[in-house]
Amino acid sequence: MTTVVDIEKAIEKLPVDQVKLLAEWLEDYQLLLASSAAVFSMLDAEEGEGDQWPEPKPPGAKSGS
Repeated sequence: MTTVVDIEKAIEKLPVDQVKLLAEWLEDYQLLLASSAAVFSMLDAEEGEGDQWPEPKPPGAKSGS
């Protein structure tokens, strides 16, 4: 299954109890995505805009260079 159409066709073949379980899982997943976005937004606000991560140093590079 690689497309939404494939997934929709598969869902149509599920028994009603399985569709209910899938709907519950999707709701939980959407809540997880929303809460993750809220946390990332809060962290961005605390840290300011721009790149908060320093560029990685190549192996063997001296610190401070």
